[in-house]
Amino acid sequence: MREAFTLLYPEKIIFGRDSLKQLRQHLPKNPKILLVTGKHVMQSGKSEEIMNMLSELDIIEFTGIPSEPPLSSVDEIAGIGRSEEVTAVIAVGGGSAIDAAKAAAMLIPKEGGCHEYFYSRRKIESKGLFFAAIPTTAGTGAEITANSVLTDPETKIKKSIRSPFMVPDLALVDPLLTLDAPRGLTAASGLDALIQAVESFTSADANAVSRALAEDAAGIIFHSLPKAHANGGDIEARTEMARGSLLSAMAFSQSGLGAVHGLAHPIGALLGIPHGVVCAILLVPVLEWNMPVSADDYSRLSSKCGLDGAADFIRGAGELCSSLNIPSGLSSFGLKEEHFPFIIKNCRSRSMDCNPREMPDSGIVKLLGQMLS
Repeated sequence: MREAFTLLYPEKIIFGRDSLKQLRQHLPKNPKILLVTGKHVMQSGKSEEIMNMLSELDIIEFTGIPSEPPLSSVDEIAGIGRSEEVTAVIAVGGGSAIDAAKAAAMLIPKEGGCHEYFYSRRKIESKGLFFAAIPTTAGTGAEITANSVLTDPETKIKKSIRSPFMVPDLALVDPLLTLDAPRGLTAASGLDALIQAVESFTSADANAVSRALAEDAAGIIFHSLPKAHANGGDIEARTEMARGSLLSAMAFSQSGLGAVHGLAHPIGALLGIPHGVVCAILLVPVLEWNMPVSADDYSRLSSKCGLDGAADFIRGAGELCSSLNIPSGLSSFGLKEEHFPFIIKNCRSRSMDCNPREMPDSGIVKLLGQMLS
């Protein structure tokens, strides 16, 4: 654990049921808004609700962000923002919508296309437009972070554009917005939040603040996710999931993650697997890999989760994933040995650097081999 730390969060984090009603009072004066929403937000009527809430303002709406947002989506949003001369961007949706809109808010007042920043041909040297993030899932934590996870479909590369200038100005987390999230999405995003908490707690870059947040988040999510999955209308469980997800994001945004997320990005991009699902499939094998150096941490987390020791924590994590209908391997998604070199080449990121136990190429091959059985 690192002794020194710097905390970087949105200027305002607002949490609570019905907190969406506070949105207008936290926006800049007389903004021209680009409202970016996911497909489910539009279908559920939430975007219409927000449009009515802000009816006196000048708003342009963009909807239909695909999962695993491609660079082209960011360029499309930014193009609209530039042509309409918007002054603020609001994202309402899951991690994909928020990440795409966050990158676009950075890009709109700057020169160049998204690919130039994605491949580090240009540097982010200043803040973009005012950006507010409003999640409708309890999972990714994109409303807190200083990065956008994007994919280049041509190269199959999935990674982050990252800068302190990308931290949202406002994160508004209203648990009521998660009530109609489908069961599959509830499971995948919730497990992503749990894994983020676990990896933050054990990260080589963890600090006292991130560990405290991550430890609480892991316990909250472990207990509330099965309830939210079983009954999406359980407002208490949904509120706890939203709270746990927020704490998890506040933790990992400072500490980094681990090998689950490091491997999940290239595997997910290559095979087209939803992010939360591929993370959940990788969870137990990575926990077992890290066990020699993380047993004490797993024991602490097990207490928060109502389990008994490090080995029981790994068992409990696996049983939770199974109960939420997560497959036990990657062969059904098309993983083959010929994919291993691509995964090894493209997994080396901060997440792998933060893994508590070094994972050499041979270790990755061994772990991926388990995924084929």
